[in-house]
Amino acid sequence: TRGHFFFSNSISVRTSYTTYINPINQPRITFHTSYQGHIMAVVDIIAPSGALGLVLGTIGPEGGPIVKDVKPESQLLGKVQAGDKIVAIDDVNVQTSKHSHVIQLLRNNSTSDERKITILRESQSQTPERRSSISRRTLAGFVGAAKSPRSRSTEPGSHEPDESGHPTTKQEISCHNTIDDDGDVNDCTNQLSNGLHLDHIPTLPRFPVLETKDRNCWSEPSHTIFKIRGHNYLADPKKIQSGPYLFTARGADLILTNDKSGPRTGIAEKYSSILAGHARSIPTFVINFIFDWGILVNYYEIPAMYVSFLRARYEGSNQDLPAMDALQPHERAIIRFLVGSDNHRNATLKLIPKCPEGPWAVRQLVNGKPALIGKRLPAQYNYYPAKDGKAECFEADLDTRETDRVGKKAISLCRKYMTTVTLDVGIVIEGTNTSELPEQMLGCVRIHRLDPKMSPTLPSL
Repeated sequence: TRGHFFFSNSISVRTSYTTYINPINQPRITFHTSYQGHIMAVVDIIAPSGALGLVLGTIGPEGGPIVKDVKPESQLLGKVQAGDKIVAIDDVNVQTSKHSHVIQLLRNNSTSDERKITILRESQSQTPERRSSISRRTLAGFVGAAKSPRSRSTEPGSHEPDESGHPTTKQEISCHNTIDDDGDVNDCTNQLSNGLHLDHIPTLPRFPVLETKDRNCWSEPSHTIFKIRGHNYLADPKKIQSGPYLFTARGADLILTNDKSGPRTGIAEKYSSILAGHARSIPTFVINFIFDWGILVNYYEIPAMYVSFLRARYEGSNQDLPAMDALQPHERAIIRFLVGSDNHRNATLKLIPKCPEGPWAVRQLVNGKPALIGKRLPAQYNYYPAKDGKAECFEADLDTRETDRVGKKAISLCRKYMTTVTLDVGIVIEGTNTSELPEQMLGCVRIHRLDPKMSPTLPSL
């Protein structure tokens, strides 16, 4: 589980910090709080195909779908609760939609293996006094941006269909459900309250973000949007839908640079303040895209098995490692990338950029065509062992300033239309032989309409 906390008061200051707990098949949670002490948790639920057994309603005259009830036979029993407000379906914002529109979206994708339902849930068990802030940023125009959450009630007496289409009667709903029955939220809070400082670089919040109308944030799109090499690709070059991401996205940073900024490479070792100070709270793969004007950094959690191979390669660890023959093809490809030579890494690190939202010119150029990024621009790779309370980190620094003509054109367009572009930065390690096929997406970060005017600046060392 990973989370972002946002505090607002009566002046135009937003303070944010991030904590991470190793996920154990739990929904992803992003926490929001107001100056009055309310905590709103944004939770991603991955729903399977078929009927979901949810009874939905609409909140008040302003709209906004809400979960009224979860049927006993529901596949989401225990994950979704009565009172949850639905804010997005597969990253499509539905915060002001009628629940009938949400039902239609779910039905349209009812045969999909996975559907992402993003919900907003209120927790009353935490108070701001239990948390410490670590970074500050003044945001012009956001005076009082995070007001107290709206009351979660519906008008009584009206009849609306549930998720399966059956009519139901709306009733008054007051959401008093907490999300820390298993201690997860308390664990987050305890981690956050230790060793934090006020000079950490603010990190991008996770979609959805009510304060910015879903701008200047990041998310993790469904892996099903990517087509990758299949098992017989070398003989029959057909691509297949990717399986789930192998590395979980942790976050993203857009950081500007100027003449006073420090080095733009090796940032995981040189700047403990990136990702709001939590870049190395757990083993992390850092992908750092370097531009003339700043850096765009994506962060992924490295699963324990791959950390073991990194330790063996760089630290001479003697711990037992699984035999390569016993691993899945995509696992072999990633391990060979992590422990191989820089030449091998350059030949297999593949970027799949997509533009699901933006001007036509950008969508035509950034169209999901894979690129062996290490062959298109200079790349540096570094491993940083665990030390001084920091976890292991593997970093790839990719200098886009020296890319080819096509790359420069794509970068120029994305820069020009940055505030209107949503960009998927997909990463896969190319399978170069039958022992590494089929491929599987390493991970992806979706960047939502970034605004450089809201971005921090890389400090000097």
